[in-house]
Amino acid sequence: MDDRSPVGHYENESTATKAANAIKAEVAAVKSGVSDHPHTATGLLALIGIAGFLVGHAMGYRSAEAAYEPPPRRRYW
Repeated sequence: MDDRSPVGHYENESTATKAANAIKAEVAAVKSGVSDHPHTATGLLALIGIAGFLVGHAMGYRSAEAAYEPPPRRRYW
């Protein structure tokens, strides 16, 4: 059998090509959903952004709080 024949094409397809095709299909599905429901997509992206900001803020606050050393106590009397 000739190696260039279309029979068995998908069996010999590389994993990277399969992954790229799956990603293309998912992108097309998301694109279709966003075009049908733009306000929902905007709200969802806003919520994801706010959640990411809050998580980053909390992690930064905890990191700064852990690194903070209060000044030594001084007694003047």
